[in-house]
Amino acid sequence: MKMKQLFLTGFTTVAALLFAAGTQAYGQPTDAQIKRDISGPKTVSVTLGKPGTRSWSSGFKKYIWSRNFEAKVRTDDPEVFAIVSGYAAYDIVAGRYTFWRTFINSNTIEGIQNPSESDIEALISKFGVQKFMGSGYYNNVIGEVESLKLATDPKFVWHNTNSVSFRVTTVYTEKINDVGGKRRVERNFEIRLYRPDTKADWNNMISSAREYKEL
Repeated sequence: MKMKQLFLTGFTTVAALLFAAGTQAYGQPTDAQIKRDISGPKTVSVTLGKPGTRSWSSGFKKYIWSRNFEAKVRTDDPEVFAIVSGYAAYDIVAGRYTFWRTFINSNTIEGIQNPSESDIEALISKFGVQKFMGSGYYNNVIGEVESLKLATDPKFVWHNTNSVSFRVTTVYTEKINDVGGKRRVERNFEIRLYRPDTKADWNNMISSAREYKEL
């Protein structure tokens, strides 16, 4: 299954969209103008959303006109593309619409499969349960970890073509104090994998504790 969701900011290929700046037009910019403004050398295609809207930006203290878009952008791998979603923002001054910048809401990857349940099992064998949970949590486990598997909602996030984050779910009993206190919990950990290139195996990972509930 190819990845069709998740939020990513700072994906390196997004920079390819941000080359144009400073174009002006009287009245709202046309579809063709918007596409020119947000496209770069790596842009394959741009699809625009519903008609743009004028709004007050409390953060930047000015009125802007914005239009949603989705762009398909080449990566360094000819078989892999970034699908970038966001909106193009224009300044409105004396009836002129001047292209300001793009705001990126999410990036997805097309052409790379998300890690599967069997991939997770292989990674557990490779890195070990302690690496998946982090030493702090692993050292408080009482007995054995009952289960460790890909979360029902993995929340896959591709930071670039060689780094992906996702959730795994664990069930175990943990120590909560030094006088015998314990509780059985289901806890999610966000795993981020790294590799040197798209043809290589995952060779590093970090783990961060996320949602949990007592059972």
